[in-house]
Amino acid sequence: MKETLTPRSIRKNLSNGDLSKENAADLLISLIETSDNTKIRVESIKTLEEFNIQNQKIFKILENCLISDEDAAVRVSVANFIIHNFLDDALPALRWVIQHEKSPLVLKIIFEYIKDHEIPQVNVIKKDFLDWKERFSSKIGVVPQEAIFFLDLEVLFAREKKNYEINAFSYTHFRNLSDIKNEEPWLVINDKHVEILNFNYFKWKFIKDNPDIIDSLSKLQDLDIYLCSIKRYSPSGVVMSSIPESIGSLSELKKLILRRNSLKKLPTTMKNLVLLKELDLSYNKLEEFPEILYSLDGLEKVNIKHNKVQNIPTSFSKNIEIIR
Repeated sequence: MKETLTPRSIRKNLSNGDLSKENAADLLISLIETSDNTKIRVESIKTLEEFNIQNQKIFKILENCLISDEDAAVRVSVANFIIHNFLDDALPALRWVIQHEKSPLVLKIIFEYIKDHEIPQVNVIKKDFLDWKERFSSKIGVVPQEAIFFLDLEVLFAREKKNYEINAFSYTHFRNLSDIKNEEPWLVINDKHVEILNFNYFKWKFIKDNPDIIDSLSKLQDLDIYLCSIKRYSPSGVVMSSIPESIGSLSELKKLILRRNSLKKLPTTMKNLVLLKELDLSYNKLEEFPEILYSLDGLEKVNIKHNKVQNIPTSFSKNIEIIR
């Protein structure tokens, strides 16, 4: 029985000496171009990178995938490949992607590389990145420094939805929503800075996925109860276990509500939230008291009930209202 062609079988045949590296690369390229299975295509791209074959034929095929492939997961893998292996050749394509790409996952790959590397080639596309950040932040209504946090939220929303497209304007909806029972707005922005963030992954994602009913939802007497009911009968999926590190960029944040997000840890960048006065971490999965909270001198109130935290240091709770 003839073995089905897969990246694994190609790797095996190469290891056995039944294929040359060049023939193996040709087969992988064939899978990338013709397979209708996203998983196989992505694995083929990763396997091709393992073979460390860099030529113009491979680059041109990958460049075409980056610009025109309909599958965001494939574009993500290709972006990662060509950034690390064909950066000089890929600069025009990368500049085009920054201007036209709709997937936050692809943009995040490119922007992380730009952030972490100070080399001449990166400086060529850094201005494109800054221009993109300026446009994105203006649509949300925040300063460019805070826009990356919202990009990271878009990355979270994109994990579960194939070919999710970035949508900055949807954040205007969150500014008009609140949990009626506790009078807690979801998002407050003043002078282009986020001052209140009431983020629950499920609730925000539901709004993202159902923009057509936002007007009806905003008229509900208690939106929180309605969304909790929806969640109770929804199939379980990907949940958060940590908040994006970029939350530390919200330098004017005064109130942060992260209730019911399955959080197991807090990012160290929260030490930058020097104006934070109120923090709600209730109904998460924290097992230890977050030491990062010691860095927040302005804290006045912390809600940590319904976690797995056993002990709250007396030295911390002395001058702060603790709800547990």
